[in-house]
Formats: sequence, structure tokens, C-alpha cells
Amino acid sequence: KFSMFIHFGLYSVYGGVYEGEPVTRGYSEQIQSFAGIFSDWYGNTASEFNPVEWNPDSIVALAREAGMRSIVFTSKHHDGFCMYHSQHTDFNIVDATPYGRDLMKELAEACDRGGVDFGVYFSLIDWHYPHAYPISSHNADPLTPHHYEFNLKQVEEIMTNYGKISEIWFDMGFLTPEQSKGLYELVDRLQPGCMISGRLGNDYVDFAVMADNEYPDYKLGVPWQTAASMFDETWGYRSWQERGEVQPKVEEKIASLVKVVSRGGNFLLNIGPKGDGSVVPFEKEVLRGIGEWMDVNGEAIYGTSANPFHHSFEWGDITSGETQLYAFIENMAGTKTVELNGFGGNVAGVHLLSSGESLSFSRKNRKLEINLAAIPADEVLPVVKITFQNGYTVLPNPIVPNRSEE
Repeated sequence: KFSMFIHFGLYSVYGGVYEGEPVTRGYSEQIQSFAGIFSDWYGNTASEFNPVEWNPDSIVALAREAGMRSIVFTSKHHDGFCMYHSQHTDFNIVDATPYGRDLMKELAEACDRGGVDFGVYFSLIDWHYPHAYPISSHNADPLTPHHYEFNLKQVEEIMTNYGKISEIWFDMGFLTPEQSKGLYELVDRLQPGCMISGRLGNDYVDFAVMADNEYPDYKLGVPWQTAASMFDETWGYRSWQERGEVQPKVEEKIASLVKVVSRGGNFLLNIGPKGDGSVVPFEKEVLRGIGEWMDVNGEAIYGTSANPFHHSFEWGDITSGETQLYAFIENMAGTKTVELNGFGGNVAGVHLLSSGESLSFSRKNRKLEINLAAIPADEVLPVVKITFQNGYTVLPNPIVPNRSEE
């Protein structure tokens, strides 16, 4: 339902700045490409990468505080720098930096201690590997045979040496069906329970992935995920990002979470730590704000299914349980009432989930009218819990006959 994405790597040292100037073009985790940094110059940055403020247990605690149940970490991004101790290149955080520790392994162990699932992001393109295609403008280059074999070796070591992996988030590249099949079967053989992202391509996938920061207005018939950044402009740390006030961002991301979950998806929300490993205070406060909302409304997120109705509602979104519906009131009408229609079943009660306070309601035929006057005006995305005596049924939409054919 709700997961943490972490974009952290060599690019975090730059913070979106090159030669003293902000790099305004493209994502900051791809600064090597967008700033035109020579490969050897970029590689030398590893000697400065010493994220001593990184604390994996506090990262896991922050995810839990936000109400998240898994973490997906960038094992390797497009720059080819490995945030784990790869045996197939010395361009990694253990061999190339003063930090000298397997940061990803420590995070995987912290997730295991903290009861949070651990997943990895893995870039299928690699700007550092000599036998790969060079940096291009679209990040969708094919994989040379040598590069494909290199990827197989790295994915194998990740799947072998880092405990249970909940999902692998492949990204970019343009693979042949045989290459997608080979990577899929490798992961499936080593970790049968590991979910494989849609960006592997060629239908060798376990779940679909939306475009970056995309929120569909419809339900999908397959497992799916939306990955979202705090700001659409970047995923990696950007020192000069204009962040604004915390509360509007909290409310924005809560609304995004609800939109994704009510349509049956998983919301993967990103943070981009600084080069020293510390979490940006703004991002930490946003996650804590979401967590405060989840503390009282999480019942409507976890243990629920998507909107069961065949239509949407102007006032907001819905999730469903076996004997209850949860209505997320995004747009409160001037009359302070909302209507729910298209169901059968006896309503036992209607309550504001955050406080348990009863809300008055009336039922007529297929419609339930709920009075929202008791909901505080300053409540962030209030959730109304509708409980039924013996469950409910969703009724088909009425069919209007074509009178001209009668």
C-alpha cells in the first residue's frame, strides 16, 4: 500500500550543483549526463563520498513512523556506482570511497530488524561500464551482450547476498525478449517471492509501474505501483530546491496515497538523502506528517481493497473492507452532506474514523446521505467509516433503455 523509495548515490554529493552553478535541466540523480561531467571527473567524486550521517536504523524507524511497510533502495543508478559491495566492479561504496562499508547490506539488516520489507532499484543502463552504450539523451539504449552478462552477475550477487528481497525495481534500457526473460528467470530462481517491476519489459513482470509521478484515474486489473518524488523535478538530493511549507506537501502526498490505494495500487514515495547521508529535514517532516494522519486513518488504507463501485464520486475516493466502506472526503459540499449510491445492505452506523464520532445519516432506496457538519473544518482529508450489519453488495448501474428503439 505505502512504501519508501530512496535515491541515494554518488550524485547526492553534487546536490544538483556543478562548478558552483545549479544544474536546472533534468533530474539531479542524472547530473553526470545533464551537466556533461567527464566520466573520470565524475568517478573521482567517489573519493569525497563519506556519508557518515547515514543511519539505517533511523531510516527504517522513519519509514515505520510514516506508516510505510517496505523500502526500495537504489543499489545502482544510471551512473553505474554501486551502493553495495559488488564483486564485479571496484566502482562501489566499499572499494572506492573513504566510507568503506557496505551501506546497502546494513540497510537490509536494519529492515530485517525493524520488520520492514527490503527491495532494491537496479538500473539496467550503466554509464560507467566500458562495454555498455554511452550516455544518451533518452536512457533507453539496448544492452550489449557484454553489458547484459554484467547485469546478470550483479543481479545474482544482490539476490544472493542481501537477505530476502521483496521487490526488484528494474529501470530503463531497451531489452530484447530474451534478455528480459533471462533476468526474470534469474530473480525468480534465486528469490521466488521477489516481485519484479514492469520496467524490465517484454511482459516479464509481476507488477505494472506507472510513469514517474503518474496517478491513473481508473482501476487496473493487475498489481501496480506509482513511484513519486517529493517534487516532480528530481529524485536525488537537490540543495537548491524550493521546498515551501511542510503542511501543504503533507496534504498533497496524503491525497496521492489515497488516490493510488483506492485504485488498487502501491504508493512508493521517495526521499533523496544528502551526500553526508542525512535525511533532508523537510522530507523527514513531510513523512512524519503523513504518519500522524496514518496513525488515526491507517485502517482505511491497510487491510482494504480498491473502490468496489463501477463509478467515481465527486466528493472523493473509497476503499473497501468486508463489512465496511471508507469514504475519503476530499471535496466537502457547501451543504456539508455527501451521497453514496449504488449499493445494497443495511447500514449499521457511520463514524468519523479519526475520532470515532457518530455522523448522522439517512437512507433512501439506493442512496445514503451523510451529514458532515460534525467534522472539524481543519481536519486533513477526513475519512468516514460506513459499517454494514451483514456486509454490502455493489449494484450494477441502472440501464436506461433507448426509447427510440421501443
